[in-house]
Amino acid sequence: MHETLTPRENLTFAAGFTLGTPKSDRSKAVQDILSKLKLERCADTVVGTPGLVKGISGGERKRTNVAMSLLGRPSLLLMDEPTSGLDSKMAAELMTDVGEVAKQGCTVIATIHQPSEDVFHKFTKVLLLESGATAYFGPIAGLRQRLVSLGFSPQEHTPLPEMLLDIIEVPEDMVETPAAHMNRLAQLHMQSTASPFTTSGVPVIERAPLQPCHQLAFHDQLRILFFRSFLVLRRNKILTLVRTGQTLLSASVIGWIFSGLDKSLSNVHSRMFCSLLFAMGQFMFALIGVINTFPAERAVFLREAQDRWYNPAAFYLAKVTLDTIMQCFFPLLVTAIGYQLAGLNISEPERPLLFYVISALLANAGSGMGFVVSAAVSNVSTALSMAPAMILPQLMLSGIFIKIHHLPQPFQALSYATVIKYAVQALVNNEFDCEAQPACDTSWKSRGGESCAASPCDVCCTAQELATSGGVCPLLTCQDAIRFLGLDADSIWPAGTTMTSTIHWNILALLILVVVFRLIGLLVLIRVFKRASHSG
Repeated sequence: MHETLTPRENLTFAAGFTLGTPKSDRSKAVQDILSKLKLERCADTVVGTPGLVKGISGGERKRTNVAMSLLGRPSLLLMDEPTSGLDSKMAAELMTDVGEVAKQGCTVIATIHQPSEDVFHKFTKVLLLESGATAYFGPIAGLRQRLVSLGFSPQEHTPLPEMLLDIIEVPEDMVETPAAHMNRLAQLHMQSTASPFTTSGVPVIERAPLQPCHQLAFHDQLRILFFRSFLVLRRNKILTLVRTGQTLLSASVIGWIFSGLDKSLSNVHSRMFCSLLFAMGQFMFALIGVINTFPAERAVFLREAQDRWYNPAAFYLAKVTLDTIMQCFFPLLVTAIGYQLAGLNISEPERPLLFYVISALLANAGSGMGFVVSAAVSNVSTALSMAPAMILPQLMLSGIFIKIHHLPQPFQALSYATVIKYAVQALVNNEFDCEAQPACDTSWKSRGGESCAASPCDVCCTAQELATSGGVCPLLTCQDAIRFLGLDADSIWPAGTTMTSTIHWNILALLILVVVFRLIGLLVLIRVFKRASHSG
């Protein structure tokens, strides 16, 4: 179950998937099942996580789990040790409720672990196995007397379940021979019901004819799953708060460190790295932030999808839709705070807008890669160990540390599948996309120094930089700066005829990679679901 939801909410969502009735009828069905299993008192308390998040008791959790299975009005309910972990009182209450369910026409088959006498007598029949063979199958009523009549002499206060376990083993100190003991076991088996499918001695309950399984349309599945995911996300406020805090802190610190960037030659590289750090932070936060998405809900997903409540693709798309909205929100904070604080290019309103679009796409690409890992593995530890292995190649093949055309094969070819490469190219072109200043003539190549602040050029050399470069400033315009960084149209792919068109082409490349990673995640999740279904 979703442990951040209440029993009523869990049952309401289950009813939405399994009952093809109007909303009012579904609400009534939920209320009926809450009453039947005595869950009304805890109906609006979160299920919780034992030892982590305070919630309902163990017995209430068990009954809620049973209630979710009963909403589809099954004719057969299989339960695997439903009383394990419960005290005798809670176990007896649970089996009493299950007994009431059986009386209403649902056949219940359960394995039971160390049942008390009270719990044991809640059942109608018992099947006892010895080394894989049937030792006894038949009614529980009158079983003690039948054992005594066959010559077994249990102690007076020995519970019947313990008696059954004792008689199928030959004690070392037993007086009679093992053959005689087995003979009496054979007589017990002969006196048991001949077939597990007969109903001798058990009242037959008339059952309604089976109804075809109701399955919602895909868009209805998507709607319910999206709303449930949103509700779960809203309950897990700590995750959203942590991500918001990370974004605000990183944007403020990076903006503070790079604040006061002027147009000197030494700050050309600084502007490039400042833009990259803003976007790279969102990429890593997004990737690591979704690593736990599917491992945390793996059991719930497999249970519901295998019960055909919904299509696995609907589950994935609901998660992706909500995640896309969230990944588009956090870069907005970076643009509003960090971009302005660092003093990046605001010559046109289009510049910060394009910066936001690039950052949002990079965050969604990171999230898409995180979803692939999250869907592929079954535990968070493995997923977290794989995250750095996905981030490092992105940086190495981005063209920052070594130019793309200098990379050996196959790394040069692999670089075209790295999102950081296109983000760097788009961000740098966006930062140095500015109009040429008519007042900036070639005379400023040898000028600067103290008058650098008054220079009309896009790039200016300080006195120290002029001295280092032999009295000639190598850069004056934004076009000079982009060529100096090796990210002009002649050095990168894709590229357009202008800086703005180059930015648009790289944004398109980022968008394509976002879609590709999202689709790979979907295919991985479907493959995991099929493998789990076949192995089950």
